[in-house]
Amino acid sequence: MSSGEPSWVSSAQFRSIQAGLRIVAAWADADHEPESALDGALRRESDPADVVVGLATVSRLLAIELATATGATEGAVLDRLGALVDRMQHS
Repeated sequence: MSSGEPSWVSSAQFRSIQAGLRIVAAWADADHEPESALDGALRRESDPADVVVGLATVSRLLAIELATATGATEGAVLDRLGALVDRMQHS
């Protein structure tokens, strides 16, 4: 892609997505004390708006990926996830 072609997302959106990916990666890579890893990753990010938008966007992209991999819709993926969270909370 040349610099004159439009980007997939704006620079601000890309920055937010990168922040979200850094946070999720730090949390997922934590062998011990994942809550501390999450807390540290959140604290390293300087812009709370980037964190919110980035985590929301990463969540949506993961739902799209999972929907594609399973042949389900994004809504079905999120419904299953919601049901799983409810079962885990109330088991």
